[in-house]
Amino acid sequence: MTLRRQAPRTVPAYLATQGRSSTHRNTFDQLTRLLRSGNYVPRGLDPPHHRLLDLLAGGTLTLADAAAHLRLPVSVLRVLAGDLLDQSLIEAIPPAALPPVDLLERLLDGLIKARDREPVQ
Repeated sequence: MTLRRQAPRTVPAYLATQGRSSTHRNTFDQLTRLLRSGNYVPRGLDPPHHRLLDLLAGGTLTLADAAAHLRLPVSVLRVLAGDLLDQSLIEAIPPAALPPVDLLERLLDGLIKARDREPVQ
């Protein structure tokens, strides 16, 4: 089976952000979940922002997933999401904190012990 080659992006990524490479917000992690805040779409919204809002109409997506769907770098999505968040068109839900490593190690040890125990008859 041969993989079909995807067509190259027709607009360079820096044009999607109007030449900006960062946003004043530094709160977006790759696992930050994006959620659309209603159906309102202001007039004059740029196509990349509009595409992101359309994508989020189906539910929440992480920043990395949205970047993959739109075929844009994560850095570009950070700028687009920051713009939409400033306009209250989306919500950003930070990723959950990871549990402590020692807790995960104890859990893994317990699962290994439970697997290695002989079944009760």
